[in-house]
Amino acid sequence: MPINISMSLYVGGRILPVVSALSRVRLLHFVLLLSILLCGCAPSVPPGRDWVRPAYREKIEEWQARIRREGWSENNVHSMLLQFRGLAAYRMEIVDHWDTPVEFMKKGFSGDCEDITVFMMGTLRRLGYDHGVRVLIVEGLFEDHALLRVEMPEGGWKVYDVVPTDVPVRTPAGLRPVVEFDEALVNWFPRGAKSPSGDGKTGMLSAGGS
Repeated sequence: MPINISMSLYVGGRILPVVSALSRVRLLHFVLLLSILLCGCAPSVPPGRDWVRPAYREKIEEWQARIRREGWSENNVHSMLLQFRGLAAYRMEIVDHWDTPVEFMKKGFSGDCEDITVFMMGTLRRLGYDHGVRVLIVEGLFEDHALLRVEMPEGGWKVYDVVPTDVPVRTPAGLRPVVEFDEALVNWFPRGAKSPSGDGKTGMLSAGGS
């Protein structure tokens, strides 16, 4: 998620690059529009990605039935994110732009880290997940990165890197949490806050905490 550092903006007591700050503010509004994923739009899908939309609908129906049978559990959250992550494709952006869900679909379910993270958040909401789901921005050595922070049905929180597995996994120790937010909350982390830790198995970061 490249950041243009030539301009800055004072937001909530913090200096942020204009592109980064405005994008994050816009995302608070985009999350409110995640229900757009339910719409039956007819986007122009890039070549080679036309299979994704029907596959997404099929998986949604499968998971709706599974949740009705089993309810939500940590294992179901993890399995669901793994399956839906397989539908997304990573697309690097030279100039950072936070896609709305409709834009993400029009681009064949492809985008960079924040686009995929918002897509996963919207999918959880579409499946009726009524626990906390937040976008977590972390700072790496050269760029920021977006993760998904999910409150588990049994209690506690876990952090997931939902970028597809063909993208190199970042080292958890090198990531510093900066800010997290959802539809109603913006939470800044203090300098020196503990970084997420990895489970070492799936490439999806996992960490406890509240």
